[in-house]
Amino acid sequence: MQTLKYILIGIFIIYAIALFILAFRRTKRFMAGGTAATQIDDEKQRSYNNYHTHSTFCDGGSSAEEIVLAAIENGMGEIGFSSHSHLDSEPSWTLSTESEKEYKKTILELKSRYKDQIKVRLGIEQDYWSKTDNLTDYEYVIGAVHSIWEEDTEWSSVDMDYANFDYAVDHYFGGDRMAAVERYFELVGDLYKRTKCDIIAHFDLITKLNEKHLKETGELFVDDEDPRYINAERRALEKLVATPVIFEINTGAMSRGYATVPYPSQRVLQYLSEHKTPVILASDSHSKETLTYAFDDVMNLVIKYNLNLVEKLP
Repeated sequence: MQTLKYILIGIFIIYAIALFILAFRRTKRFMAGGTAATQIDDEKQRSYNNYHTHSTFCDGGSSAEEIVLAAIENGMGEIGFSSHSHLDSEPSWTLSTESEKEYKKTILELKSRYKDQIKVRLGIEQDYWSKTDNLTDYEYVIGAVHSIWEEDTEWSSVDMDYANFDYAVDHYFGGDRMAAVERYFELVGDLYKRTKCDIIAHFDLITKLNEKHLKETGELFVDDEDPRYINAERRALEKLVATPVIFEINTGAMSRGYATVPYPSQRVLQYLSEHKTPVILASDSHSKETLTYAFDDVMNLVIKYNLNLVEKLP
């Protein structure tokens, strides 16, 4: 009987240890703030969708079909394409009027060809300065601001390089850096009115170069703690949350080595949480290798801020 008692105690101890290890594995990857009811089970692979994807039709490095095949291999349920809308002044990274026709045709062909394996969606990343003709051809529209001066989109770019933004500050805003920031958020806040977009791309793209600049100089390129910055950001948020848009949590700067955190900032995520504004994961992928880049990590933020996550577009 004594031997049986020890055997039963040993089995109980082993069972308790196994339960502890399982619980630890299920929770170790999540930030403080998540609850057991909302945490993702590590033992089960999560399937993601992505609707912000660039191919060789604009500035991406993979063909549309390569991307579809990679999405299937990754077990994705849906993959959406969102080539950059045409800008006369930016032929190197946007669709031309002719390539846009081929883009639409190709994506629709891929949608039909792979319909039994994945849902392919035809979308567009609609730049603020692009014409809004024929947007009804697309299943969804992502609204974006990349530059802040219509007559000079290249040299008023907010995300290309230091020199471009500095030029715009000096030549169009009289050296007032925060005036350029205010103009950026004014345009972002107007995106839905101008484009009737479904999704807001990289809300605070203007911060893209901050981490790089901080490492190089010890200073932020754009001070996102400046009161004028915060007020401009807030005005844009107030306008947009009153519309039916979805905000991206965008990992594009992470995959390209510019940042270690996604857009938008955690201050913005807190605001979106308080207003129950919908958010969606977006890799802003320019390669078949980055279709769901850092999505597991971003889910930590979704849980931490109790965000209203849209996993699939209607």
